Amino acid sequence: SMGAHFASSLCAGFVSTLANSPFDVVKSRVMNQPVNASGKGQLYSGMADCFVKSVRSEGVLALWKGFWPNYARVGPRVVIIFLIIEQLRTMFD
Repeated sequence: SMGAHFASSLCAGFVSTLANSPFDVVKSRVMNQPVNASGKGQLYSGMADCFVKSVRSEGVLALWKGFWPNYARVGPRVVIIFLIIEQLRTMFD
């Protein structure tokens, strides 16, 4: 049913955002850090260093900062994609 597909796609978007958020937060922090004259980052030596420093200084929940705005972006897209795919499957099966 359409309701079941809608609910499952919302859940899929939630799980996807939950799993992806730590990497998105760390990527943003590494990319936005100040750099020296040669272009080397001044705060983090890489992704792993950023993970460790972020958790140590702000706690593990820091890895999910910005979760709800990300979900607001991902959730509707997943719903639209899943509903369209399911409708196409019913039309062509």
